[in-house]
Amino acid sequence: MKTWKKKLAPNRRFKKQVAHHAALVADFIYQIGEYKDLRKRSIDVPLNKINTKEYQAKFRYLKKCLIKYRKLTRVGRGITAVQVGIPEKFSVIYTPEKYQIIINPKITKVSKKKYLYKEMCMSTHPIVAPTVRPSWIEFEYFDEKGNKNYWNTKDNTKLGKILNRVFQHEIDHMDGIINIDRVLNSRDLTLHSDPRYYKTTKFILVS
Repeated sequence: MKTWKKKLAPNRRFKKQVAHHAALVADFIYQIGEYKDLRKRSIDVPLNKINTKEYQAKFRYLKKCLIKYRKLTRVGRGITAVQVGIPEKFSVIYTPEKYQIIINPKITKVSKKKYLYKEMCMSTHPIVAPTVRPSWIEFEYFDEKGNKNYWNTKDNTKLGKILNRVFQHEIDHMDGIINIDRVLNSRDLTLHSDPRYYKTTKFILVS
């Protein structure tokens, strides 16, 4: 007669580490269900106020939040103001060369080629959402000095695709859209429980 034995869940140590990281950033990251503005369109930053002490302080704070998030979790490429309780249209993106601030971005062109890629979001962590997005976008934006800039990089490397995706992800936040809203089938949602996630995630061409 066989004796029943319990079977423990996989990746136990890693899942505890993921939960620990979530606790470390809980002081400054707003998550869905606790902040209504995450689901609303943020307001434009007044261009004539970009160089004021108020807005320069906001930009510095958001940059510090992303730096702190990356230091505590070792991941995270972008953060948008609404995710730290400021419902205004600006984000900070880590590009590996610098922390780039984009203000009031407006998409002007979108690639017809689209890819499926598994995304995570600070405001829904540890959910992993397979999301379809254009390969690249072009957009206008203002930097923290009030200068108008234009992003039109169509780098086909993995990093290039990721950066284009990060910009789209953060611009979505400004419109009150979360990556889980773009998942075609809720059954595709998973949790960040696989330590190989960043090494095994691939871009899948869908159109």
